[in-house]
Amino acid sequence: MISESQQECYAQLGKTKVQAAPQLFIDLDVEADGKAGYGSLLSIGAVSPWGESFYEELQPTCDLWVHSQRDFCEAHGLQRERLLRKGIPPAAAIAKLTDWQAGLRSKHQKTNSVIVAFNASFDYPMIDLEYLRAGLKSPFGVAGYCIKSLAMALSDNYDWRDTRKEQLPPDILPGGDFTHHALEDAIYQQQLHFALIGRLICEKAQASS
Repeated sequence: MISESQQECYAQLGKTKVQAAPQLFIDLDVEADGKAGYGSLLSIGAVSPWGESFYEELQPTCDLWVHSQRDFCEAHGLQRERLLRKGIPPAAAIAKLTDWQAGLRSKHQKTNSVIVAFNASFDYPMIDLEYLRAGLKSPFGVAGYCIKSLAMALSDNYDWRDTRKEQLPPDILPGGDFTHHALEDAIYQQQLHFALIGRLICEKAQASS
């Protein structure tokens, strides 16, 4: 059985490494009722390596959606009718995200910002598309940083299935689970991100000793 102290040790080591990086690595999660270009971005949650957080719920803007994803979002508090009344326009949310990351970059003296996601091929395009729609230049470059791809380094068989959360080593998994609230999931994801980095650092040190 893996002790919490081992998980915490890896996470602290990874956190120190991420905080010291030239770039600002922002762990980000979105909830959406479809995919980029086919559906609406409904919420954005993000957290910096120092714990500053961002959360917004957005007005749906598309009359298309993936039925299973819309049902999932509705079941987790992102009801379309409520968001049409109370969500903020996507362009306003993206502008707020831009200002938030810019303040962090200035505060922590970072060169640029990078989106980190457990499956960046889903989250990054959703954000990038809203920058295009808002007519704003994205501060997040042309690609996201995918934790699932990094986790392939732990697979003995180079098997993509090994990057599923339930297949990951228990010594990098934080307590709790994804709740499907974008900010809560970004925070959970960040602890997994940190611990994975910490474990890889230790494995590299052991291999070179």
